[in-house]
Amino acid sequence: MARFITYSHSIIRAFLGLAMGALGVMMMTIVFDVFMRFAFNSPVTGSYDIVEICLAIAVFYSLGAVIIGAHEIVIDLIDQVVPPPFVTVLQRVAAFASAVVLIFMLVSMITPAMQSYQYGEIRLELNLPVWIVWTIALVGMSGGVLASIVNVLQPVKPSIRQDTP
Repeated sequence: MARFITYSHSIIRAFLGLAMGALGVMMMTIVFDVFMRFAFNSPVTGSYDIVEICLAIAVFYSLGAVIIGAHEIVIDLIDQVVPPPFVTVLQRVAAFASAVVLIFMLVSMITPAMQSYQYGEIRLELNLPVWIVWTIALVGMSGGVLASIVNVLQPVKPSIRQDTP
């Protein structure tokens, strides 16, 4: 089990590196496109498609790092009024619910991806098949599912609890 968690953390870190690289490429594409439009009145062909693909990579591949690092938006109304063991139970339930929801989303994404492949959809500027973008999103979402499963299996992190007023 410890080896699975260690490998999962490595995969999620690699996904985060890809997401950061995609964010950098996306920013540089936008800057270069704006510069080319301003300086030479010649926009970069395919910049919309590049930005869209990089955005998909940045969002889906960083999802696992957000989940595994417990950086989600948390509203801790109950944490202040219930005992710590109950907060631990709530964290376990939340981790399990997160895993179920992300697995449902991953499975729900498969049908549109397959339809995109079957119908031969392509991006307008680069003539890139749309199923490639769906595949990128599915792989990235699988990192989020992996992170949520790891959160279910590993010990619960202590909550940020402030006992002093």
